[in-house]
Amino acid sequence: MSNLPTVILVHGAWHTPPNYKSYADALQMQGFKMHCPHLPTCSGASSPTASLLNDVADVQEVVKSAVEAGERVLMIMHSYGGAVGTGAAEGLSFSERKAAGLSGGVIHLLYLCAYILAPGSTIWGIVQEAGFDKLWDQYIDTAPDGSTALKDPGLGFFSGSADQAVIDRALQTLVCFPSSVFHEKTTGSAWKTVPTTYTSALKDYSVPKTYQNIMLAKVLRDQGAEVKVEEYDADHSLFITRQNDMVHTALRAAADERNVI
Repeated sequence: MSNLPTVILVHGAWHTPPNYKSYADALQMQGFKMHCPHLPTCSGASSPTASLLNDVADVQEVVKSAVEAGERVLMIMHSYGGAVGTGAAEGLSFSERKAAGLSGGVIHLLYLCAYILAPGSTIWGIVQEAGFDKLWDQYIDTAPDGSTALKDPGLGFFSGSADQAVIDRALQTLVCFPSSVFHEKTTGSAWKTVPTTYTSALKDYSVPKTYQNIMLAKVLRDQGAEVKVEEYDADHSLFITRQNDMVHTALRAAADERNVI
């Protein structure tokens, strides 16, 4: 039986679980038990009604189920999934549960070029701070019903390093996403109590390095969190284009000496 933790993989905006199938399969081959819940905001509804809070609640149910069964959990969060997973892990860390005499808990947070935000922040706030709000409409289509889509998702998620057939398959799994979510305030600061690794992608055109630097500065400097940062010369879809590296990143996170056991 594998001694590896259970992975709860939280996908990004516009994405759906099938986009991560190859990565999830590769992690399972290593011995990880996998969950990748489908976020309500990524249902593809033409008139979106789901919110960040809906996403957090759904993922938190999956996390609670795992930890209450005594499982150790590694949260892997991609892109927008970072905002969701941070809130979902709140209060469910292994150290907190151990102190309360309970088994199971979240042992590590692994952000894949994801939003790592202080509670009460918004994604739009980072976009504005980076000065990208003026460029938003050049890259994002916003429909009258409030749903959004990338004008060129290939450019947004890939740097051109991936095989075109791989890119085409990935793009088929994308859906629209509610614009309102970018303005919702985030909850939770699980990175204060859970060992954390942040994987930074240098060629990311969806959560650009500028965003990543701003967020990490806030969490590291202003919040005093301890975050291990790994940098890759990769694009936003590094779980596809650098799949083997991201499998090894997950294995390192699972074995991190900071993890409470």
